[in-house]
Amino acid sequence: MAHKHYRISVEVLENGFAVEVPDMAAVAEKMAAAKKAKQPDPYIGDAMKKFAAKSVKEVLKLVQASLEQMPEGEYDAAFREASNKK
Repeated sequence: MAHKHYRISVEVLENGFAVEVPDMAAVAEKMAAAKKAKQPDPYIGDAMKKFAAKSVKEVLKLVQASLEQMPEGEYDAAFREASNKK
């Protein structure tokens, strides 16, 4: 598994919040294109979606939806592998 960093950002504004979450569709496209071209994993830090939210409830909804799209199965395997090493 390639090590990837996913960032979620919440900025408090005067009239609400600015929320940035990973664009998992764009990440998948970049990864597929790199694999097809037989290149190393591409930089995925710029594959972000930006939203405006007016309440904490809306922020949490956006963040939760983003977290649910993360490749959790990959993390499970990596955690098992890391925890078995001594």
